[in-house]
Amino acid sequence: MSQLSPEIFLEAKKYLSPEADRLVSDVQIVLEDLEGHTDISDYSFIVAPLSKAYEGYLKSFFLKLRIIDQYTYDSDRFRVGKTLNPSLRYKRFSVFQRLAEVGEGGEELAEILWSAWKHGRNEIFHFFPNDLKNIDRNNAEERISLLLNAIIKSGEFLKTNQENIDLL
Repeated sequence: MSQLSPEIFLEAKKYLSPEADRLVSDVQIVLEDLEGHTDISDYSFIVAPLSKAYEGYLKSFFLKLRIIDQYTYDSDRFRVGKTLNPSLRYKRFSVFQRLAEVGEGGEELAEILWSAWKHGRNEIFHFFPNDLKNIDRNNAEERISLLLNAIIKSGEFLKTNQENIDLL
């Protein structure tokens, strides 16, 4: 039985584009279809559609916050992970640093977004030679929850800080 409630999916979908919404629905379908299976060695594939939706969501979120411009949003060269990484926050362009400056709770949100990116996207898509990072179903569901909660928290942050954003 899934530890994820239908409500968390519905709440996150309020902040997603139609394309991202469909990817999240794919995750729900696969979770339901695989209920009871115990013979899968790596459930990363269940997280992957949401990881893709999360990347698109973050780009849109950064655009709405005016952290990036339309040209950067449309570019195939913009790398969310690189600019969100807190280790690189004092480099020339850091979404992490800019988000921290938007309003109260910005730095905390940046940490949440980075954690979701690292565990819900990077560890899903990248190959690590000495640690494949295969995940079981429970761990996949934890990562899905992490990503959905990051979307919800950032959507709420956007609503709360709209006045600050309008002044930028």
